[in-house]
Amino acid sequence: MGPRPNNPVAKVQVPREVPNAGMVEYAPGVCNIGPRGRIERAAFGVATIIFSIGLWHLARLNTLPSWPILLLFLPLAAGFIAILEAALGFCVLFAREGVYDLR
Repeated sequence: MGPRPNNPVAKVQVPREVPNAGMVEYAPGVCNIGPRGRIERAAFGVATIIFSIGLWHLARLNTLPSWPILLLFLPLAAGFIAILEAALGFCVLFAREGVYDLR
């Protein structure tokens, strides 16, 4: 017995014409962010790194315990990843979703 047409679980694939089939399929490792996205990521990365270094200096000047400084790893990692994405033109989150933003 085949699936009934009214069954919401059954999926029917309907072939459709796509004007630019090259951009529909995701290609791994291909540039998926444009110049605007690169500028945004580079600015975010630099600002985050400067902010983290500033917090580190404040923590050292105020003689706070050293264990909270380990939490600065998170913004520093995010900043370096953003700068790396800006340099390569490749966003990891966009790759996971399979989208392009070439604005």
